[in-house]
Amino acid sequence: MDTDRIFQLIDTVVPFEACLYYQVLPLSLEGNLFKLGVVDAQDDSALDYVQRILAYMNCSVTTEPIASGTQRSMLSAYLLHGSQVREPSLIKTAPAPIPTNPAPATSRSEAETLLSVPEPSIRARDRFKPASAEVSPTPPELSVLNVEALYLSSPVEVLATLAAPQLLQELLGRVLLDGIGRLFFERHQSQGRILWSQDGVLKSILEGIEPVLFQEVINELKRLTDMPVSPVEQPKQVEVERIYQNTHLLLRLRVMAVGGKEEATLQVLRGAALRFYQQQQLSTLSRDALQLAQELQRKVNQIRDRTRLSPLPLEGLPALEQVIKNVDGQIEALMHEHNPEQL
Repeated sequence: MDTDRIFQLIDTVVPFEACLYYQVLPLSLEGNLFKLGVVDAQDDSALDYVQRILAYMNCSVTTEPIASGTQRSMLSAYLLHGSQVREPSLIKTAPAPIPTNPAPATSRSEAETLLSVPEPSIRARDRFKPASAEVSPTPPELSVLNVEALYLSSPVEVLATLAAPQLLQELLGRVLLDGIGRLFFERHQSQGRILWSQDGVLKSILEGIEPVLFQEVINELKRLTDMPVSPVEQPKQVEVERIYQNTHLLLRLRVMAVGGKEEATLQVLRGAALRFYQQQQLSTLSRDALQLAQELQRKVNQIRDRTRLSPLPLEGLPALEQVIKNVDGQIEALMHEHNPEQL
């Protein structure tokens, strides 16, 4: 698979939420032939959706079966890819066409609401059920993100006249509006520019930013995400979760050193994209934990074998036993919380 091409097609043709909802992946666009990877070849609603999107391009669609794991891994990689600065040519400059005759918004799932797509089949909807946690009381462990944007209706050029703290507030007010929002901080010769995109759509460009103000805004972002303000020498990335207007968000800040100067990108994940990302993170943590547990088992086996050959006192055994008891208790609590019917 051509990863760069797939990522570009997600940005410009088939949005991330649609890929996740319909379990598809755009593979290539050669001339007027669009190749679509599908997990469920029997899902006509997925093909119908993509055909409606491509109608304005006069493209025909061919499908290719792909494994569910392949599709999810590629979408996970796309989210990571989205945290890096891309050339503006890879960001689409107009929204994707919206299929006609959508169902009433009150009868659609969250993914459909985001994309204004037609009512899918029951089978498709069952694959992607909205989570009720999207609008919920503020979890006590998450901080509330307060934003005071005073110039949302003003021309974007006005923002360059603001001090760094207020400029960041205005940028956040825009990037937090909806969907997968991104801010790109790029340096060009003696000035900087900031691009704002939403769901891959380039919304605005703030150019001609003085270098001092440009760096001050990046520093304000570092403070917001608890990253040290000191200049980075290697790419550094932090992720923080916040509550904004009763919505659970993940803010991902990546700062890079380019020619001795800093550039940055801020990505906002919410809703379907955030839940998908969290699922991938949990899967990774589970695999890591399993590998550590297997390594612990091997070490315990080695200890047992050595003590059989040469019995010696094991001073660390009580501490090891206590750690295992603690882990066992935590696993039992997790099982009870997430799989109570199996206990």
